[in-house]
Amino acid sequence: MDENITYLKKYIERNLNKREVGHWEHIVRPEIRDVINALSETDSERFSKEIFNWDEKTIYPLADEIIFGDNKYIDQDYLYCCIFLKINDKEKLRYLYENLFATFNLINFEKISLEFFIQMKEKIKNLYNIKDEKENEDYFIKPLNDIINEKMKNI
Repeated sequence: MDENITYLKKYIERNLNKREVGHWEHIVRPEIRDVINALSETDSERFSKEIFNWDEKTIYPLADEIIFGDNKYIDQDYLYCCIFLKINDKEKLRYLYENLFATFNLINFEKISLEFFIQMKEKIKNLYNIKDEKENEDYFIKPLNDIINEKMKNI
């Protein structure tokens, strides 16, 4: 039901400025995870689209709860990568990057657009100010280049 998605958005927004010790860890995060885990198939599809209409401050707290949750209707790894693409704050991006490689390796490359992979590559290059790809072809840029090249062949 849409009310669960609306509730979740308002709940996160109400709690954004609360910084008491343990408040987020013991109260807010479990509630976010519980709501996400309880979403039906239809609501999960709607949620997976709707959150990208939310602002960065509201969408960021969802990332960990999505990948560590257990809603079988949510493509957790792909959604986590999409959240990474939506975030602009460098500190938050560096935190999300810690789980990015693991989530990236679990997404279904076949069903995802070339544009997604190009955006991922550019975001990572910008985050780490990579100028020369060959010189900085780390464990992430190379797989992205390989996927991009393979998808380009099929165009």
